[in-house]
Amino acid sequence: MEIEYPKYDTLLFDLDDTLYPLSSGIAEECGKNIKDFMVEKLGIDKSKIVELSNSCYKNYGTTMSGLRAIGYEFDYDEYHSFIHGRLPYENIKPDPILRSLLLSLPLRKIIFTNADKLHAARALERLGLEDCFEGIVCFESLNSTISDNINVNDEIFDIIGYLSDHEKPLSDLPKTPVVCKPSETAIVKAIQIANVDPKKTLFFDDSVRNIQAGKRVGLNTVLVGTSQKVKCADFAIENIHNLKEALPELWESEAKPGKVRYSGELPVETPVVA
Repeated sequence: MEIEYPKYDTLLFDLDDTLYPLSSGIAEECGKNIKDFMVEKLGIDKSKIVELSNSCYKNYGTTMSGLRAIGYEFDYDEYHSFIHGRLPYENIKPDPILRSLLLSLPLRKIIFTNADKLHAARALERLGLEDCFEGIVCFESLNSTISDNINVNDEIFDIIGYLSDHEKPLSDLPKTPVVCKPSETAIVKAIQIANVDPKKTLFFDDSVRNIQAGKRVGLNTVLVGTSQKVKCADFAIENIHNLKEALPELWESEAKPGKVRYSGELPVETPVVA
């Protein structure tokens, strides 16, 4: 008799605004801190920061990767410390309901975030989920071999002026040395680091762009934060707490533990929350 293996064996979770709600205000505070960094550390005129930040985010996935692409130099650890060091982590509340759901799932569970490992650890600790995941794929693991030599501009690239000229193709924008979602390169690297089979992995994220990129590289996808499915999302859930209602099949393996592939630690380069 042929053994019937479960459809999924790994769950890959985004962190911010996925495992805790947007209403926490963390994303808004991050945005404010990024703009303060641009003014205080990079000397960018206050009148330009909103448009510049939006342009970087839209075209590069994160403001940080966009700033590096157009020629700004800064220390990544200092950037993360500035952006996350002043966050009101007390706004992230313990979530025993989510903890119970995660611990009841007989599948590998991994965090995949653009943020640095310290922020991820703090957020998970506040949620009470620090021991619910096998590991974390984060900024440090995605950029462990980062090369700052991709950008050799002697001057800061005028991305705002460039984008206003519709005759120029966006493919000519400067490349960024930073690896992050929604780049397919980042998602493929995360898949390799976590050693997962994308065809048997469910990827949860609140960003439509990230979900679309995940689908393009072969992941099964769940858009979090809305019940309205979009193209490239296999599932859509209003809240992460709706996980069992939306995907009851994830628990079907409980009675058949021998058919679920368990795994040990992620590779050494991946920070693991103990």
